[in-house]
Amino acid sequence: MSMDYEFEHDAESVFNLLTEPQFLVDRCLAMGELEASCEVEENAGATVVSLTRTLKRNLPRFFAKMLDPEQTMHMTEKWQPDGEGGWNGDYTFEMEGQPVCIRAKFELYPTDAGCCYSIEHQVEANIPLIGGRIEKYICGQAEQGCTDELAYVQDQLD
Repeated sequence: MSMDYEFEHDAESVFNLLTEPQFLVDRCLAMGELEASCEVEENAGATVVSLTRTLKRNLPRFFAKMLDPEQTMHMTEKWQPDGEGGWNGDYTFEMEGQPVCIRAKFELYPTDAGCCYSIEHQVEANIPLIGGRIEKYICGQAEQGCTDELAYVQDQLD
């Protein structure tokens, strides 16, 4: 599934926050996560964000039997400049000890009113018979979480 989030700020300001380690840790903790750590490196012209976060979710009873409600997730996100004042890239979220992986492709590009962050999520849940249902649920959770995180970025920029 794909989604767009419009900012009334320039792409560079948004990019700077989305690749600032302390900001990302602070955002995770402000969103109610239990722990977070982050490192950012420059590698061959790309900005690579490595973020580990531990969170606890209220899962539907059916899914709680198969997935631990307390999850440690490892994200690796790679940003590359697009040569037109924006960035694009991809990320992978792996849930420690669970057969679930979230991948996404994204872009951050200038608009007349500021910039737009566009992202498309893909979820893989390697669980026989019900993997598709879990994928659909987690994709919805990922999109809501992304919206909440981007709204936090917007609030910090305002």
